[in-house]
Amino acid sequence: MIKKNRNIIFGIIGVIILVGVGVWYYLYWQSQNYFNTENSKVAAELYSVAAGANGKLVKLNVTEGSSVKKNEVIARVENGPYVRSPIDGQVVQCSVVQDQMLAQTSIVAVIADTYNVYVKANVEETDITRIKAGQSVSVKLDAYPGQKFNAHVDEIESITQSTLSGNATSFSTSGTYTKVTQLIPVKIVIDDAVDLTGIIGTNATISIKLR
Repeated sequence: MIKKNRNIIFGIIGVIILVGVGVWYYLYWQSQNYFNTENSKVAAELYSVAAGANGKLVKLNVTEGSSVKKNEVIARVENGPYVRSPIDGQVVQCSVVQDQMLAQTSIVAVIADTYNVYVKANVEETDITRIKAGQSVSVKLDAYPGQKFNAHVDEIESITQSTLSGNATSFSTSGTYTKVTQLIPVKIVIDDAVDLTGIIGTNATISIKLR
């Protein structure tokens, strides 16, 4: 009876070891063949349109959500030039109101290039050399739960995210240095048909096939 119990225990331990080895091998295989991250968002190029002159906003033709065409007049400042859209796109921010006094640099509207919406993934510098343009990508979008979309790596930025945002330094005022792992933006284009125009800024999860 004791021997039988011992064999059962050894059998259970063996199964646990085999399962552990299997899980380890799967995770190792995944790390060698795929790069996965949740540090991703649906993104588009944004263009801030300034008033261009000091004065009263006498005409405002758009609100948030308005679709605009390149060179379309979106506003006019008294005694100033017409304020025009620099691109075809959609107004994603418009916090001014008609008859408001504006400075030359006041932002009338922020326009997103909704004809070129993509997924921006931030990849750690320790992994960036594994990422190449053209690699296949599987994308999950929080706005479309339960769905996966086929995509590809379109472009890899040549500078880090902290440099783009103006926070590149990691030196303190005392002159000491704190090493911070840098993130490099990677542009991923979805190949499947999906409407991304209304979900700019929402979260995504990506899996890049490395081999």
